[in-house]
Amino acid sequence: IQFGHLRRPNHSSRPFDADRFEVANQKWTAVTESNRGFAVLNDCKYGVDVEGGSINLTLLRAPHAPDMHADRGEQIFSYALHFWNGPFMDCDVVREGYELNVQPTLLPGAAGTASLMSVNAPNIVIETVKPAADGSGDVVVRLYESKRAATTCELKTSLPVKKAYVTDMLEEHPANLPVRRGTLRLSFRPFEIKTVRLSC
Repeated sequence: IQFGHLRRPNHSSRPFDADRFEVANQKWTAVTESNRGFAVLNDCKYGVDVEGGSINLTLLRAPHAPDMHADRGEQIFSYALHFWNGPFMDCDVVREGYELNVQPTLLPGAAGTASLMSVNAPNIVIETVKPAADGSGDVVVRLYESKRAATTCELKTSLPVKKAYVTDMLEEHPANLPVRRGTLRLSFRPFEIKTVRLSC
């Protein structure tokens, strides 16, 4: 799912599992044990089935309904394999999924490198940085916890932030958030999404 993941069995022990031939998939699907795992990453395919230790990604569809012309013609897509040893909490599968899906923008120049936003917990993802919808000039940062683990972290920004707020998903109902020298402390529940509004 977009901001998290679902755990499913890889065997058909329940009646509805036996009838289901594939499920939705976005960016990655993994088979894990306590101390290792592997994943199939993809950039634009959304159907997958897992049986035992096999991950089967649906690459093309040819249905008769509702669209008789689905997936006709040339198709371009990417997929990759990712393996790790150690617990799922310590793996890089979420980051690897983003790196396959979000191609870097390259521009000529010699400006060096800098980070506008960073967070010090690898399971917290900065999903979006954008102007506030009301045109105020504020910057909105949307983050989420990606590994089903309660986490406290620090969000750092190089912007000259004067005030910060936690808001709802519509960027409304702000609650003050202390900011000190561009650093904000945030606490997340498992899979929690936070919207932070920054006034510069």
